[in-house]
Amino acid sequence: MLLIGLRVIKWIRRVKWESQGTSNLEDIQAPIIFASNHQSHVDTHVILDSLPKNIRKQTAVAAAFDHFADSDGTSRKKRCIQFLVAAIWHAFGIERVRSPLASIRTMQNLLKLGWSIVIYPEGTRSRSGEINEFKSGLALVAKKSGCGVIPVYVNGGIKVLPEATYVPFPGKITISFGKQLHFKEGENNSDFMARVEAEVRSLASKQ
Repeated sequence: MLLIGLRVIKWIRRVKWESQGTSNLEDIQAPIIFASNHQSHVDTHVILDSLPKNIRKQTAVAAAFDHFADSDGTSRKKRCIQFLVAAIWHAFGIERVRSPLASIRTMQNLLKLGWSIVIYPEGTRSRSGEINEFKSGLALVAKKSGCGVIPVYVNGGIKVLPEATYVPFPGKITISFGKQLHFKEGENNSDFMARVEAEVRSLASKQ
């Protein structure tokens, strides 16, 4: 019902999105890790809505614990947002302030259970729309799990749903999926992350 509601809002507000590179999603073996740039909160819905149904129904999304979670139990607004984010997108909290080890274990456990993951390696939304440097946590998860990584580039969300905005503006969002990446023999975490980031930037240059 919540997803249907979002589709109604999308239609009323004249928001649309276009997918490119969906052929790269054919015949992939789940679980998989989707590594995307991040411009807006709408990015998550666009990515999931663009995935094949068999993958989408068992894909979880990494969400910033410090942004969404009601850590001290005093904010009803945050509790409501946390419920909606978890209910609609199977979101789970990741730690950006303290040690990321618990977050890494959570992602590893989800992958072991067959869940694919959407993660934003920049660590936060880009306020300018430009791609920021990717952080290294994703590489550790990919190496330990052996799962492939699909680079994703989403563009336009920053205009459709800017920061501190709750009602989308009319507009178009484009999403591109790259080819699946795996660790090469002898490749270290830094080199792998540089390769993932380069692929996302390459997708951006082709839109």
